[in-house]
Amino acid sequence: MIRHLFLILLVITGGIGASQLPSFARAYEQRLGGALGEVQKLVDAFSLQAAAEGLDFEALAARHRQSGDTAVRGTADRMTALADRRALLADQKLKLDAAPTSFDKLATIARFGDGELVRDTLSTYEISATIDPMFGALGVGAGWLIYGAIGGLFRRRYRRSTPGGLVRR
Repeated sequence: MIRHLFLILLVITGGIGASQLPSFARAYEQRLGGALGEVQKLVDAFSLQAAAEGLDFEALAARHRQSGDTAVRGTADRMTALADRRALLADQKLKLDAAPTSFDKLATIARFGDGELVRDTLSTYEISATIDPMFGALGVGAGWLIYGAIGGLFRRRYRRSTPGGLVRR
């Protein structure tokens, strides 16, 4: 009886849990777009400052790096880090936009996702009532497999008596 309840619990949990994955991918995609937009604004502000001084972004960063003031040199490091982050986030966005299915989007996030954005998305993600049938079915299957694996670990072999003698299971 308890085994059957455990099976039902695992199957339901797996089905509901896995069906949330496409919604999580969409939430990550939205967060990625917001982060990319904010980083782009900061890089654009530095680019405008550089253009006002007749320089490009890299030349302005190089000028800051040559300064005797440590705060200005630190600004150069932040400028470079922002430009690198923008390139990384833009690349991730392109990969996610090119992913045709939810499976592909999740694989892309798992492979190339920004750790900070994944953690932030997980910390604010709320389970919805929306259930994706394909992922739900996969979760049900995963729950069933987990039940079978756990059951196999704890299954006891026992002997039972039959009219023909002892039978070992």
